[in-house]
Amino acid sequence: MLDKKINQTIDSLIKKIKDNDLGSIKLSNKTNTIEISNKSITLGSNQNTQNISPSNNHNLKNETIESFNSIDSPMVGIIYLTPKPSSPPFAKKGQKIKKGDTICLIEAMKTFNEIKSDRDCTIKTVMVKNGEAVEFGQPLFEIS
Repeated sequence: MLDKKINQTIDSLIKKIKDNDLGSIKLSNKTNTIEISNKSITLGSNQNTQNISPSNNHNLKNETIESFNSIDSPMVGIIYLTPKPSSPPFAKKGQKIKKGDTICLIEAMKTFNEIKSDRDCTIKTVMVKNGEAVEFGQPLFEIS
């Protein structure tokens, strides 16, 4: 059984395939490789490969194609969605963000880096949890 983070990553990749009309997409790190195409989903860990058929809710051909815009992580680190544990989040679902607004913090090598929006947008989905490790290029917020 796949863990929740891998399932979220797979769902995000499936959405990117649909939204950008791609034939396939591949994501790798040191231990795992996820490759998804319109016909099947393949998840490999080291030398082992497991084929997973897309479920009915992930039927790529019958769903309407929408554009998927996101704000991605510019670095590897730990993401913080609030300035302090007791504070409200920098950005939440449905909030309108202006270019230059701080949307989160990423801690890398004991340094907190403010991540600012590069455009005016509205947050559709927060794709990460507070205190979660993030990778370079990982989608943090789905925007419109």
